[in-house]
Amino acid sequence: MENKNNTFALIIGVGGDLPYSVNDAKNLYENFIDKNLIGYPKKNVILLTEKKATHNGILKAFDKLKEMTNEESTILLYYSGHGGQYGTEHKFFLQPYGMTLENYKSTWITADVLKDKINALPSGRLAFFLDCCHAEGMIQTGIEGFYGMAQKLNDDHGIWVMASCQDNQLSWGVDNESIFTKCLLEVLSGKHKTPFTDPEVTMMDVVEYVFEKVPARAAAVVDENDNPCVQTPFFKTQMSENLILSYFPKNMENNEAVITDLEPKAKELDEESFIKLIKAMEAVGRVDDAIKTISKNKRTKSDPDLLECLGDLYRNQYLENKLQKMGELALECHKKAYDLAVITEDEEQVFTNAVKMAFMYAKLDLNKRIMREHATTALAAAEKYFYKSSSKYATMAEANIYLGEIEEAKKQYKNFAKKAGVRLRLQCYQQAVMVYNILFEPQNKKDDFLIFLEETLLS
Repeated sequence: MENKNNTFALIIGVGGDLPYSVNDAKNLYENFIDKNLIGYPKKNVILLTEKKATHNGILKAFDKLKEMTNEESTILLYYSGHGGQYGTEHKFFLQPYGMTLENYKSTWITADVLKDKINALPSGRLAFFLDCCHAEGMIQTGIEGFYGMAQKLNDDHGIWVMASCQDNQLSWGVDNESIFTKCLLEVLSGKHKTPFTDPEVTMMDVVEYVFEKVPARAAAVVDENDNPCVQTPFFKTQMSENLILSYFPKNMENNEAVITDLEPKAKELDEESFIKLIKAMEAVGRVDDAIKTISKNKRTKSDPDLLECLGDLYRNQYLENKLQKMGELALECHKKAYDLAVITEDEEQVFTNAVKMAFMYAKLDLNKRIMREHATTALAAAEKYFYKSSSKYATMAEANIYLGEIEEAKKQYKNFAKKAGVRLRLQCYQQAVMVYNILFEPQNKKDDFLIFLEETLLS
């Protein structure tokens, strides 16, 4: 988040028979405008609660947001209130303040209207959070129908969409606070880690924390039948960019402190501390210095871990800046790391770097036969690897894409999904989609394999 002045939020808490939705919205708002917490400019954050969260109020707020933002803006949308399907109208809707059974057709906000308002926003850097509950007599099926809209939003706009629960569940609260929104607020304000030293909170951080904490906290609550509550958030995205939602400049100082402490003695550091230094440099934007530091280290030439780290730095620079030379340097580093791993019998580094070489051959549009040879090598090494780790299955899955064995890739991605946490699944999804698009260039958004990846890695 390089320009905090270009960050915006629309926060809606409808209230009515859900008074905690107002509390949640106000808590979010206060944290968003607090310079010591999330720190969005106050003028960029729109808060609508109760009488301001009417049909017209919400739609006008979207129009105002459209006027305030541009293509580079980061936009967070949050809604807390009722939503779902009306019994005789099979469409998702939001229930604004003042909506009743008698006036719903003139006051509800339908999925089509909501989708059009979101798609009208100029930026593709969007995250939409929905904390919806059932309303007796009004909602028949929770937030069923939201998923179809989420898919449509992704097809049209490619945004990040998260809902507080599945369509057959309730969104629970404790002590006049929504569990989902409380967890969302904790991670956005940097309270999800102790100590919290990252300079940014990304969408991946949010997904990882919310998916871990919400089900656990809901299970600690009992329903009217004294059964543990069940609540699993819903998530949908087709974004390749990990959206940054909040920024903590003071934590940048922590990385600078790490650099100040470790950089003068870089040559004497053990491998763990040296990589910590490199990561700190990368975090504060000193990528060129990180590359120079690791390149000058005498151990790098004989250490597959350090060579892989250097290759990853070059690879990230290549993907960000599209500079051919960076891609070629990444390939060279992974080749050297692979050769060393073979000599030292570092099994995991063998298949890790082999599959990374296959990727660079694909991305750089080099010899596809050699690409497949690297993929074959990676697959064979991963199959022999004794430990059933997430890296083993991720490598086997990706290698099979290069080899055109899509059904076998599916099998291994299923194995991977059982092992990996949310963050790793997101990263694996992005990599798989990138590789598949490079090699097969699917024209249909409903491509069977792409749908499989969404359902398996993003569910």
